Amino acid sequence: MYIWTAVSLTLAGTIFWTLRLLTCKRGRDRMYDKPPGPPPLPIVGNVFDFPRQRPWETFSKWAQDYGKLLSFLASINDLLELQGMFIFGRPLVILNSLEAITDLLIDRSAIYSDRPYFPLLDIVGHLEANVGFMPYGKEWTALRKVFASGFSKSNLVAYYDSHRRAVMNVLKNFRQDPSRYEDHFKLHAVQLVIDVTYGIQVDSIDHHLVNLATRVIGTVATLVNPLTLILDPKFLGKILPRWMGGGMLSRRIDKWKQELHEFQTWPYEQTKSNMARSLLCFCGQESGAHKPSFTSHLLQEFEGKAADAEEEKMIRQGAAAAYIRYGEYSLRIVKPHLVDSVIVQTSAAANTFLLAMLLYPEVQQRAQKEIDSVVGVDRLPDFKDRQYLPYVDALLQEVLRWHSPTPLAMPHLLRQDDHYRGFHLPAGSIVIGNAWNILHDPSVFSDPFEFQPERHLYPQSQEVAEKMEVFDRLPFGFGRRLCPGKAFAEDALWLLFAQFLAVFNVLLDSEHPPAKAEFTSGPLSHAIPFHCKVMARSEEAKLLLEQDPGLSEQVF
Repeated sequence: MYIWTAVSLTLAGTIFWTLRLLTCKRGRDRMYDKPPGPPPLPIVGNVFDFPRQRPWETFSKWAQDYGKLLSFLASINDLLELQGMFIFGRPLVILNSLEAITDLLIDRSAIYSDRPYFPLLDIVGHLEANVGFMPYGKEWTALRKVFASGFSKSNLVAYYDSHRRAVMNVLKNFRQDPSRYEDHFKLHAVQLVIDVTYGIQVDSIDHHLVNLATRVIGTVATLVNPLTLILDPKFLGKILPRWMGGGMLSRRIDKWKQELHEFQTWPYEQTKSNMARSLLCFCGQESGAHKPSFTSHLLQEFEGKAADAEEEKMIRQGAAAAYIRYGEYSLRIVKPHLVDSVIVQTSAAANTFLLAMLLYPEVQQRAQKEIDSVVGVDRLPDFKDRQYLPYVDALLQEVLRWHSPTPLAMPHLLRQDDHYRGFHLPAGSIVIGNAWNILHDPSVFSDPFEFQPERHLYPQSQEVAEKMEVFDRLPFGFGRRLCPGKAFAEDALWLLFAQFLAVFNVLLDSEHPPAKAEFTSGPLSHAIPFHCKVMARSEEAKLLLEQDPGLSEQVF
């Protein structure tokens, strides 16, 4: 009996070690053809290597050590995956070159346009309304088409009056209290997006819709917590006892659902109500008129026919996406689990602009000289002047290059196995483009950490000039996930910068330490708060703030 037991154990051990050796060989083979990166630890992979602060800088350094196509196992052990065990993560690939981003995220966008799946986003309902997180497919294509239609080039002129009102308001706020520049830029962005999306006028960040949007966008930080990739939140809410937080999780999910639903319906119904009152006014039954907006434009497409429930839902979600799209990266964590007010991407770029004007006074003076020579001093620059102000246009592009608000674009998800330059990229890999590294490549941009708008007017080579259009798109995403509101955002920033420079000078504040080109970490990166003086350029400049902003009839 003991002999047969020993034989059985020996045979079992032999089979076990044979399979293990075969599996290890397969593991080594797969590890060999994956892109290079820091060596992973067993089970946890490179979870401890992942940089906690300004990861784009660390990834750029690794690009020098491991190559511009960088891969590391974010949190898995490749051998265990071969054995059918999936630990709490997936392979992560960082693209540190324009060539890799072009070849994969743009030329092969059909398989690189998906997003990682976060269960809580799905449970709450964001995957139906948030273009940024929605999986790539027919539903995403349909919603993005609705979103893009409102921000097409033919419709951008219709938003010019909204731009003018928002900029005039921020200029007057600077005249009253220049020290609160962050609040002024934040309110400018919020006013503009809500005005354009719903035609609703917002005069304060305490407005109900602003607070509601802040809560909705603020929950995204919780909903995309990596832990939700491991544990099913809905299942946990059912099985966890109340004393372990099961009931609290379920209540929070219900609250998040309710807030998202209200955010999608309240401003939408408000716009419909304003349109109905405008119609009564036209018929002579009531006074008042609605303001044209993204939502009213979509609703007018159904004029003369009834939109079914699915079409109305698409409009509501498209309108909500128009706001959320500018806020999904816009979260500033000031304390653990506490999210500050929404800081939309345009306000982060505006803070960078102000810092650049402070640190590079010669750039400020050159831009002002161009404005004065083209526009004069008796009116503010407007969109009709843009083609005659190339340096101001280059200044805008340099703000977005010098420090993009989103140094690392949102992650893409690889749908199927792929091979690139001899490397195997497995399906399910998370792929991230390091825009910061590309926009600071010294072979393309001489002195990349210096603020030099002229580099966009006079590229250092013909090759760079041919690629400049691609470089200018990098802060707005890649491939089919490129933000359709890019032109609208650039319009907003251009008018803000041009009119600000026409009125104000940014000067050093001798009562505080000199500012430095320092930026925060996180999904949205903005300038670390600094001190400066913002003063009117002249008495004539002050009078410009008393003029009518030059509103014109809106045309859709």
